[in-house]
Amino acid sequence: MKSLKRKNFLIDEEALKKAKRILGAKTESDTVRQALSLVAFRKAVMQGYDRAAGKYPDFGAADRE
Repeated sequence: MKSLKRKNFLIDEEALKKAKRILGAKTESDTVRQALSLVAFRKAVMQGYDRAAGKYPDFGAADRE
């Protein structure tokens, strides 16, 4: 696991409980870590969709070389 840093912030308790249940996390900290990882994963997936849709002119350039 990467280094951890203690943070203090306000959070919606109901949203945290719901996320914890959905993710099957054991702790609130694990819930937040998993949710942040999912945000980064979603960004990568969306960028992949954009490349596949031709929104980036160099899509597939490596395949042609």
